[in-house]
Amino acid sequence: MSCPSEIGRPQGQTQLTRASSETEFYDKDIKPIILATAREPQHAAIFNYASMAHNNHFFFDRLSKDTVEMPEDLEYHIKQSFGSVETLRREMVYTADAMFGPGFVWLVRVAHPGLNASFKVLTTYLAGTPYSGAHWRRQDLDTNTDIGANSELGLENGRKFLDNSALGYARKNPQQKKDSGLAPGGIDVHPVLCLNTWEHAWIRDYGIGVGGMGGKLDYAEAWWYRIDWQKVAKSAKLSRRPLQGSSAEANPLLSS
Repeated sequence: MSCPSEIGRPQGQTQLTRASSETEFYDKDIKPIILATAREPQHAAIFNYASMAHNNHFFFDRLSKDTVEMPEDLEYHIKQSFGSVETLRREMVYTADAMFGPGFVWLVRVAHPGLNASFKVLTTYLAGTPYSGAHWRRQDLDTNTDIGANSELGLENGRKFLDNSALGYARKNPQQKKDSGLAPGGIDVHPVLCLNTWEHAWIRDYGIGVGGMGGKLDYAEAWWYRIDWQKVAKSAKLSRRPLQGSSAEANPLLSS
């Protein structure tokens, strides 16, 4: 199976296969299904099955039964983003423990327009996806001033806002999707690591954590020491570490 952002359809009769039967999504890979159905209420079941398949695959794909050391290049860039590897560990572990409800904690590579790429931690709940292209993040009008109940323009803008919210910006504006692949206000997010916080992933082995023992926190702590950092580094597509004392050292870049 290929990398999680490009995984194909799992073998056999799955819930996703049944849900997408006789639809345009039946023979598509997972990520295109996620992006196409995320803002389509009538395809909510297909999105949920596809996104959960993607997220769970991502989680298991980065696990190793043996300890895998973090490559030097990845460690360097992690320190540039978080100050230290320990800071990243704490942020991911304690964010997972603090999440109220099931979901996923992600380490993502972020590219802001005009700025250097960096690493950040984000969360998604339930079957939510980290991909920016699945989210409509900003309406193209000011709802405080442009929508009014007593004017035809206000009603028209209100309908436009609701249509965009339901169908997604890229669906309504295909040229924007063609140009950038992102919703307006979105940023380019590339996930490289995932921690599953759904109860079924930890409660059987770690319990509910009564008296400060066990529970989700211990599960997240144990997960950190089973990460396959070689796979994380490979998916991050890092540039080489700047040479000691070079002018690039003060302004390290990740490859685009």
